[in-house]
Amino acid sequence: MNISHHSFAMLGLLALILSMLALARPEVRTLTVQSVQGWLFTRLHISEAEDEQQQVLLRSLAAPSTDLTPLQMALVQAVRSKYKIAPEPLNALILEVFDLAERSALDATLILAVIGVESNYNPFANSPLGAKGLMQVIPEVHFEQFTPYGGAMAIFDPKTNLRIGVKILKECINLTGSLEEGLRLYKAGEESISQETEYISRVMAEQERLNQAISKNSKDAAAKASQNETSSPKK
Repeated sequence: MNISHHSFAMLGLLALILSMLALARPEVRTLTVQSVQGWLFTRLHISEAEDEQQQVLLRSLAAPSTDLTPLQMALVQAVRSKYKIAPEPLNALILEVFDLAERSALDATLILAVIGVESNYNPFANSPLGAKGLMQVIPEVHFEQFTPYGGAMAIFDPKTNLRIGVKILKECINLTGSLEEGLRLYKAGEESISQETEYISRVMAEQERLNQAISKNSKDAAAKASQNETSSPKK
């Protein structure tokens, strides 16, 4: 009872018990971690939204190809063939893009096309007017967006830059009511009107290239399935 009145001792005792339980029974390890995390977040008054924003900084910046679907792998190959980047970080980026595409109701190929045209997949890219990162976000304009992620320097974290860039792109499309005008607004302030028109064309052309890679992958998969079916012995 004397020990129980000491809060730090209780926390240490709880951590020891939970650690022993997780080691003794691996099948409850995930549940244990989630329970402890939830308890800590409650004590620290961390909301689910805040936790979601912080998790982007904790996720790996690389992923094995086994984590991707055949369609996603087709996009990895299409991007690598043009931009010559390492597959492991690109795998992680593709997974993040697909997650954000689903949340924002945007095409994954559109997001990838914007990344390609904006920065050539360079997370440290910097434009003459100060736009930075994968999606060339202007920190002076969108500085408040980075506050939950640790401040202005988070603009160079690929996934944070991507998340905020996608949010801005979605807002531009919703505000203008069309994809083309949304892209124009996204680029506004960085280029002249003629350059913005060229920018839109480049994004659309890159998206079409990526869509063709998906289409080819689907046709190849269908042909392979048909060939396997034909070669299978009849019963």
